[in-house]
Amino acid sequence: MSTLFEARLDAYLRLAGAAASHLKKGRLYENMLDYMLTSIPGCRTQRNTLNQYGTEEVDITVANTRADNGLRMLPDFFLVECKNWTTPVDSTTLGYFVNVLADRGCELGILAAASGITGNQEHRSRAFNIGTNALIRRIRVLVITADDIRRLRGPEDLIELLHSRNLLLTAHGGIHLG
Repeated sequence: MSTLFEARLDAYLRLAGAAASHLKKGRLYENMLDYMLTSIPGCRTQRNTLNQYGTEEVDITVANTRADNGLRMLPDFFLVECKNWTTPVDSTTLGYFVNVLADRGCELGILAAASGITGNQEHRSRAFNIGTNALIRRIRVLVITADDIRRLRGPEDLIELLHSRNLLLTAHGGIHLG
């Protein structure tokens, strides 16, 4: 028997997968991530915000009060970039996201990349190299995939996933996919 949380995530994933346009697929994926994050105690979100010049859009900005049963190991503010792509996110897109984080003074970003990112950890490809170099700038990027989302049973699982990815990022010195 699945929880309401699981059922909602499954419905979002099915709807996003069946959507007719790339824009609709993306918005449904953003809606799902927003739902997931606001299910965590102490998290508040702001959606689809353009910078003052209209040149950069942030999918989700998160204010985290670090509630006792929330994201205590993550910073007060962080950004979420949603990519509901059928292919892995490329290094250019990851680099752009790192720059958006730097432009806003954020030390953490979550890249919700449905199909992951290009490359592999053994060979330290471009995308993984960008993630590693971001740490030098004191910017952390946590990657979560659609497979990660499918395994979540409730907000507690999401908290554990994000805390674990943050720990592994530190231990490995770069992006880590679990």
